[in-house]
Amino acid sequence: MTKIISSPLAWIDDDDEKEQVWEAASQRLSERSGRTAIGDITRTFAIPLSIAASTAAEAGLVTTEQALSLDLDEFVELSIHEPALTADNLGFKTWVSSFLLAKRLASVHSSLPELEEDSTILELGAGTGLVGMSAAVISRRHVILTDLPEIVPNLDRNVRANAAQISTRGGIMSTAVLDWSKPEDFTLCEDTALRANSFPLIFAADPIYSVEHPALLVNAISYHLSKDTDARVVIELPVRDGFAAERQDFRDRMAKEGLGVIEQGEEIGHDDWSSAKSDEPAEVRCWWSVWGWHHGAR
Repeated sequence: MTKIISSPLAWIDDDDEKEQVWEAASQRLSERSGRTAIGDITRTFAIPLSIAASTAAEAGLVTTEQALSLDLDEFVELSIHEPALTADNLGFKTWVSSFLLAKRLASVHSSLPELEEDSTILELGAGTGLVGMSAAVISRRHVILTDLPEIVPNLDRNVRANAAQISTRGGIMSTAVLDWSKPEDFTLCEDTALRANSFPLIFAADPIYSVEHPALLVNAISYHLSKDTDARVVIELPVRDGFAAERQDFRDRMAKEGLGVIEQGEEIGHDDWSSAKSDEPAEVRCWWSVWGWHHGAR
């Protein structure tokens, strides 16, 4: 690839054709250099809307390409823009745990509370927004997708890009800045502050990748989760090497707050995050869990 890029391509007379060859070679080289070498991209995800479709997707019986060719009464097609990824803005990538959780939402729906029509759902650390948008279309409720200030502009872009088709299915979406260290400092718009313990359902995918995150995440959950007996938190975490202590810390802190696991499981997905051993997508084992107040846990 580097030889092609550095070559003058003297045997090609047309300058436009030369540019096309150089561009194609550069793109292939960047793809082989890991996600951080690739610029802005837009990807399409097929999210199942029924239990049958969700089960088929989880079992790998239906690929994204097959799903997009099927009747969209069973799947919704979401377009996700991802800016060039940098080490300090990991929220610009749609991680495999988000895709796995989005595909699972229809099948875990029976473990979640029956929401009033005016109920609002919260997503913490929404990143590119795949989980929150999927929740909006599946639940047909209002979802507020939140993240840090530098992530929210792209998150808002994705919400606006998919708003029309989600709205036709009864879903509503908003975006907002939310810092987990200051969960009370949260407004949906300039003059609308949200009360504590006002969300009956909270989602978070891949929210732990530092030693500080378990405490911060549980802090935000404790402040925002409704105290109703049927309130739920749905989490999906990659089982990363070296993060066992952080996962246990999260469990311990949730238990201290009075929250226990109601339903859980593990699943395997594939990420496009760089792998030094192979050009193939990296296999990632993830743990999903549904949490409720202790009197409803088992």
